[in-house]
Amino acid sequence: MGSTTNRRVLIVDDNRDAAESLAMLLGMLGHEVRTAYDGVSALAVAAEFRPQLIFLDLALPDMTGIELAPRFRQLGEVRLVALTGHGRPEDRARCMEAGFHHFLLKPASPEEYLAVLSADSVATIAALPESVHTELPVSPA
Repeated sequence: MGSTTNRRVLIVDDNRDAAESLAMLLGMLGHEVRTAYDGVSALAVAAEFRPQLIFLDLALPDMTGIELAPRFRQLGEVRLVALTGHGRPEDRARCMEAGFHHFLLKPASPEEYLAVLSADSVATIAALPESVHTELPVSPA
């Protein structure tokens, strides 16, 4: 299922235990991982680290993932993965409008995170089963 290329990954989640657990898992798999627990810190880490993929909690203490998404996209080519406890159609639509590529419901399983990391492209991701994760269609720029 997709490439095993190691990636630079930023995990942004105010749930420190969840962020650190995911960072440990991805680090053991060979990915270079950084964590941030709020929006301001995430922007600073991203500017220095230049992640290829960001797992982004939508409900941070200082700003929302929806507010952060366009700012991350200004840093260059990055895949954005929304992490949320809300799976309503309007939540997914807001994420798509903000430029997210993927949408994971919390609590996501290790397999769901790995499926997103393993996918090489939107075409590959779209071929994954719905039970693994939800891929948001990319709207034309």
